[in-house]
Amino acid sequence: MAIDRDRLVRQFVELTAIDSLSLRERTMADYIIKTFDEMGISLKEDDSAGRIGGNAGNLHGIWKGEGEKEAGMLPILFAAHMDTVEPGIGKKAVLHEGGRITSDGTTILGADDMAAVAVYIEALRSIRDEGKKHRPVEFLFTVAEEMHTRGASAFDCSKLISKEAYVLDCSDVIGSYSAQEPTLIDFTFVIKGRAAHAGFEPDKGINAIEIAAKAISRIQQGWISEGGNLNIGKIEGGIATNVVSPEVTVRGELRMEEHEKALETFSQTYEVFREEAERTGGSVDEEHNIKLFAYKIGEDEPALIRYKKILEDRGITPNVKRSFGGSDNNVLKRNGIRGVCLYNPMHDIHTTDEYTTVDELVTMAGIVEELMCRE
Repeated sequence: MAIDRDRLVRQFVELTAIDSLSLRERTMADYIIKTFDEMGISLKEDDSAGRIGGNAGNLHGIWKGEGEKEAGMLPILFAAHMDTVEPGIGKKAVLHEGGRITSDGTTILGADDMAAVAVYIEALRSIRDEGKKHRPVEFLFTVAEEMHTRGASAFDCSKLISKEAYVLDCSDVIGSYSAQEPTLIDFTFVIKGRAAHAGFEPDKGINAIEIAAKAISRIQQGWISEGGNLNIGKIEGGIATNVVSPEVTVRGELRMEEHEKALETFSQTYEVFREEAERTGGSVDEEHNIKLFAYKIGEDEPALIRYKKILEDRGITPNVKRSFGGSDNNVLKRNGIRGVCLYNPMHDIHTTDEYTTVDELVTMAGIVEELMCRE
């Protein structure tokens, strides 16, 4: 299968040059709509923008199959996200000798997830150029994936026809895929004490910062078990140095590969804060949101079997990962679509050191082309 190396690189560079921060994907969405329209594929935009506070919605469309692959065959869904993290304004891709592609060092590159978008487009063009027979292909380009899949979560998945999916959003080595992704619980604890003058009558106050400090000191952070981690990421509170702090807000998240274990761990964490508040006469209010729901991939998944066969044919060793990052595939799995999160040509993501390589882009475009053509 003939992937056009130079065309793919040009496409990737064009995509990465578009500013597309989460909730500000309008220009990117318009570019993708236009590009697909030129290939005869209509992408419809949903109404999620208004519901999640963005300026663009998710894009969805179907490329009909050709030849005998059209009759009675369900499409396969290929998904990618249109947003990037910061710093992502004014990105400039730099092609180095040897095929490494980086940013200019002042921003991210945006291979997460523009490498996936570029690979899909090139695979489509290659199939069309060669007049190959292909199965029906469904596409979903989401917004605000970097905000814990906010865009995909707002999409009406009943519109999807596919029962199997590939989501290119896994970083590592070529041939990788995620065997599992976690439940992610985002939480906020508001600890309430009582204000008092710290110089004259500190004994009349209840220091919310002290309560929070004692609670946090009792909580294990980082890898709390082989199957999960917890992080306190933000603390805000206090009025002045001469005031016993009446309130402090603690924000954090936990990620566990087992959903029930995540719920149990959150409950235990909240209980520690409640106990410390109760000891001194304070109180604590909690709010939590389940941003992702855990899933695991079985070796009998048809989409995975197909992927592994293509890797085998190319002499590439499958590399199974236990991921704690999460992706739009969490949403698809929750909606009954048997998806797999596959390797995407991206490294050192979410940093200004992010990079990809031309060889990896070309190889992955060829793999995607075969996935679109095989039964």
